[in-house]
Amino acid sequence: MRDRPDEKPGNELPPCVIEYIARVTKKIRYRRKVRQDVQAELTAHFEDELRDATDAAEREQRAKRLIEEFGDAGLLAILCRRAKKRCRPLWAKVLVRGIQVVAVFLIYLVVCTIPLFVGQPTVRVNYADWLTERWRPAQPGVENARTYYEQAASLYVEPPESLAIRRRLPQWTVRDCNDRDLQGLADWLSENRPAFDLLKKGANTAEYWPVYDVDEANPIVNHVSFMWMQTNVVTPAMEPLPRYRSLAMAWRDWVAYRTRLGAVDEALNDSLVPLRFGRHLMGKGLLIEQLVGIAIEGMGLRGMLDVLEKPGISAASLARVQTELMAAFDRDHNLLNLEGEKVLWYDNIQRTFTDDGQGGGHVLRHGLPFAAGDWRGNLVGILRFDYPDRRQTVAMVDAYFEQIQEVLSTPPNKKQGGREPEGQIDWGTRNLFFSLLKPAHERLGFLVWRARTGEVALVTTVAIHRYRAEKGSYPERLEELVSAGVLVSLPEDPFGQGPLTYRRTADGFVLYSWGQNLVDDGGRPGTGQDGRPRDWADNGDMVFWPVNR
Repeated sequence: MRDRPDEKPGNELPPCVIEYIARVTKKIRYRRKVRQDVQAELTAHFEDELRDATDAAEREQRAKRLIEEFGDAGLLAILCRRAKKRCRPLWAKVLVRGIQVVAVFLIYLVVCTIPLFVGQPTVRVNYADWLTERWRPAQPGVENARTYYEQAASLYVEPPESLAIRRRLPQWTVRDCNDRDLQGLADWLSENRPAFDLLKKGANTAEYWPVYDVDEANPIVNHVSFMWMQTNVVTPAMEPLPRYRSLAMAWRDWVAYRTRLGAVDEALNDSLVPLRFGRHLMGKGLLIEQLVGIAIEGMGLRGMLDVLEKPGISAASLARVQTELMAAFDRDHNLLNLEGEKVLWYDNIQRTFTDDGQGGGHVLRHGLPFAAGDWRGNLVGILRFDYPDRRQTVAMVDAYFEQIQEVLSTPPNKKQGGREPEGQIDWGTRNLFFSLLKPAHERLGFLVWRARTGEVALVTTVAIHRYRAEKGSYPERLEELVSAGVLVSLPEDPFGQGPLTYRRTADGFVLYSWGQNLVDDGGRPGTGQDGRPRDWADNGDMVFWPVNR
């Protein structure tokens, strides 16, 4: 046996045999060890057959006859290769078959994924401009309150560290400040007067609309990126929001400071500013901006309730404030509008799908997450390459957000246990991103109805105080407010089974909503883990009056 199959067999064999064995060995085209074995076996066979032939001519003739019996070298090589494969051990056969299956599967995947790399997206719509124009008033020359808010936020002065530490304490209130802290607060509020003036001017401006100014010629990221809107629109829009919130908190302290000094009517009027500010941000633009608007309105609501605790507010002031609140808290006004979130999906789709000009197209590699479903759907999609096309993906987005908007318009007391009934709504969980967004979007319904309940409760509280200022005593029942013309209708509790719960007490009254647990706890406020009252805790009622400290 030779060490290398390419070497010619021993010289004792006729040249025709040596050449034949070499051709067979070469045509086997198999592993080196197999070629060596075949070469050795053929050499041994010819040596055995030619051992008793001593004459060279006879050996040559017999060798040629043996070669004829073996037949074509290529065919013999194929037969030898097959025989060797059949003689492999079982583990080797399993391993080889497994590798072959994997190789075929990988080739199939490569072929199936070719469409992911074939074609280019076509960006037809600038959704940043679309969002701006969506809420811009039709008449030209209208003043935008956003300009004043941005200027106010840029002028806002952070409180000194000593005051900032005190303001972060849960028990800190302006009414309980000592003289030194009150002077420090007054100095800081005075520094923010330029910002306050602009904030107030913005709140008194009738129109507000978001503006998303993106330079298409010089975007932050390339225009084909599926994160284009998130990077070029969402991120810049979020930058002023923390300062908006800080500015609203500072205004809340300004109102409390004015109340502490005894300027109650002025403080009551000033407490309308954050309510208007927050209302401007709600129902327009991106979801994060609207959520900040809800938070700011909540600050204004709490600030006005604090002012109402002070006696001596005139009936005229209360009537004027109530009228403004009822106009501001228009029931037809959406607190949350998800069109901005939907167009983020539209933009991602147009940048990650091809476009056939008819609304169709296939997904490209960057858009695969938008077409990916749960693990079962992904497995089927991989095996069949059966992902939604562009038209199907857009329809799925439309259906999903339509369902969310429906949830936002359904009061908690109209749902089973305050949540969506199983099987009633298809949240599109077959889509990976939708399944991740579902918990957050479920929570939006509670935020919206909490805000609406707070608005109704604030109007009702002002009406009750107005009734007392006009009649000399609190009403025994809320129906008296309607009969006296102070309220148009009874205030509904979206978390209860009828109007907000009102009860006259010896020293005042109690007004509350049943709260998140949808149960009447008798006016007992919910508490947090520290045992302190916490708004909208799920273990008690949401008590609007008396104000919880």
